[in-house]
Amino acid sequence: MVSPELSDDEAALYVAIPENGTTIGNKRAREVLGWPDELYWKVRNSLEDKGLVARGPGKGGTTRRVVAIAPVQVVSVPVEVDGNTDVLATAEAIIQREEELYEPLAAVITGDWAKDRRATPLAVEVTARQGRRSTGGRWSRPDIVSIEIKTYEYVPGKFLEVVTFEVKPSDAIDVQAVYEALAHRRAATRSYVLLHVPTEQAEALQDIIQDVRVVARSHGVGIVVATDPAEYDTWEELEEAQRAEPDPDRLNQFIETQLSPKTKRLIARALR
Repeated sequence: MVSPELSDDEAALYVAIPENGTTIGNKRAREVLGWPDELYWKVRNSLEDKGLVARGPGKGGTTRRVVAIAPVQVVSVPVEVDGNTDVLATAEAIIQREEELYEPLAAVITGDWAKDRRATPLAVEVTARQGRRSTGGRWSRPDIVSIEIKTYEYVPGKFLEVVTFEVKPSDAIDVQAVYEALAHRRAATRSYVLLHVPTEQAEALQDIIQDVRVVARSHGVGIVVATDPAEYDTWEELEEAQRAEPDPDRLNQFIETQLSPKTKRLIARALR
């Protein structure tokens, strides 16, 4: 199933690429679609920016899928309205619960999370709430971003640290969260999946969290579980995020499209 967030051209190219992870030559893909070079490269690069395809070796270059696009799962949850229990389609309800987590999580990342890591964030932003503004697609847009400029006593220069967080409420935890974080990691130094797991649901979620951990560990993505989003004492880092060195072009584009003008000015000033 092709994601509704893809344009018609993006969907056509995505479908033309083998879903088993093998590559297709760029020339062959253009021939299959009957596209001119300019259109093909524009669409291929857009899919790559969204973290859905990657370049491969071969004459003329090849392209492969990074991960299959999962269909949106609509769940039903009992919701009490005026004393009556109605069963609602809760894709929207899950999104709402996720949004309620952003501010308390960001506050902890700014405070105790940073103190524990001897970090001094230049800024911590909730980047999920950008509406329909083009930022390169849903998977290119993390929920929270922490920015820090680091210096060292014996190593010259200033180092930009960009840490991204993909937030999931308890009823939306699955391995897809890791792939979303992995897409962010292409333009970040570290990426985490931050899971809200209330105490009463911890036992029931053990198996799926273990599955998420295994996939995250293999990709260098960090996993953090928070019982209470607002209390760092209830946070546990299950998997440490491995540091990456993003491509400067991707990092610059990420800052340009994802962060606020205020934070961009702070970064520019701090790096002078």
